[in-house]
Amino acid sequence: MSPRTKATATLHKGARFSSVPRCVFRRVSSNAAFTLIELLVAISVSVVLAGLLVVVTRGALDLWQRAQDRSTASVQAKTALGLLVSDFQSVLYRAEGEPTIALNLVNAANLGAHNWRTREPLLKPDTVALFTAAEPPDPLGRTHMERSGAWLRLISFNHGPEGTRPQAISYQIARRPVSGSVNASPAPPIRYTLFRHFATPELTFASGYDITHYDSHLARPALDQALCDNVVDFGLWFYRRESGGALTLLYPKNSGDRDFLARGGGAGRFPDVVDIMLRVVSESGAARLEQMELGQVVRPPEYTSDDEWWWAVVQAESRVYAERVSLSRPRGL
Repeated sequence: MSPRTKATATLHKGARFSSVPRCVFRRVSSNAAFTLIELLVAISVSVVLAGLLVVVTRGALDLWQRAQDRSTASVQAKTALGLLVSDFQSVLYRAEGEPTIALNLVNAANLGAHNWRTREPLLKPDTVALFTAAEPPDPLGRTHMERSGAWLRLISFNHGPEGTRPQAISYQIARRPVSGSVNASPAPPIRYTLFRHFATPELTFASGYDITHYDSHLARPALDQALCDNVVDFGLWFYRRESGGALTLLYPKNSGDRDFLARGGGAGRFPDVVDIMLRVVSESGAARLEQMELGQVVRPPEYTSDDEWWWAVVQAESRVYAERVSLSRPRGL
């Protein structure tokens, strides 16, 4: 054994190795470095999705509410038209010439006598624009029957359990709170409503069959006589049918034609055909009109007058319902 080999062997046999500190490097997963970022991204995405869900839900609810409004308005309007048609088809015809149908456009100054609330700074425009079915396009939709709309009275037959008896009936629009008194303050929601007001058959029998005798009795409808909500215009057109089948317009003949009386006999003023028009706004449109009329919103600059603004909102938020009815002219009495 060489000296070097021996020394090496001695070192291996007698040497005591002490523990030497070592640096240990652990490999950290790359996923851990992005945990906070991923959390923030997830939160952001969740917030965006929640916002989109709110928008979609709100839009769906708005569409549903509008559909409900349209459905309710359609049912009420068709019910009102059905009653009007029934009353016209049963109207009393007097060969003696007494008027059994009357129509007036009530002067704005007299609307308080018809249970209108007129104290607000802005109301339905007091303007007239009359068009007939022979004046397209959309003649009934372009018609404005003043602030009052038509005030219709007629003697019709009431078909009840006690038999068929004549009855004085009135149809008119009134702007008033949906509950309480006309001038309540603070007022409940204020709406334009079509009312059907009538005298009892007993009063009609005792008072006679001249419909103008009932004007004071039929002027002020009560809340429980409401027929159709949110009716902002109500119009009628009366025609006489000639021997050849053509229709001759009896009312209205011009924009100044405010009154009509239908008489039997030889006067030639009793109609054979009537066109009926109701303009009904949606509930959201009615609420918007109320805000405008109470001065709670400012007129947009694109409108030059309150009248233009009012009708623009109505045109956008309303639907016109129309019906044509042929009168059968029941005779007697």
